[in-house]
Amino acid sequence: MEADGGWIPHFMYRMDHAYNRHRHWMRGRELDQQPSAYFLEHIYFTFQDDYTAFMFKDHMNIERMMWANDYPHSDSTWPWSQDVLKKQLSHMTEDEKNLVLHDNVAGLYQLDTASLPVQEVTAAL
Repeated sequence: MEADGGWIPHFMYRMDHAYNRHRHWMRGRELDQQPSAYFLEHIYFTFQDDYTAFMFKDHMNIERMMWANDYPHSDSTWPWSQDVLKKQLSHMTEDEKNLVLHDNVAGLYQLDTASLPVQEVTAAL
């Protein structure tokens, strides 16, 4: 999706709030987990220039976060992608950077990345 990701923690809170408060009078189906748990487990999302998403990574499932530069779209971070990432990833560990920048998308789409120079991308950050 092109809607970034900073909104996700609040959306999950609102889903849980609505479920907990209104499911009985709306005769909703009883769930095994809170709606946010289903979101965290099943929903992947992409974002580009979204400092908020990076800052709230601990309130989302980092294994579902996928950064994109969206080239050649006008909202793209290109040609400043490396500058944007350097600033917005500064508080993240190398493992977290790897997940968000390439490992998550490779896992989702079952891509063989053994021959790709992905380490060069994160090494520059």
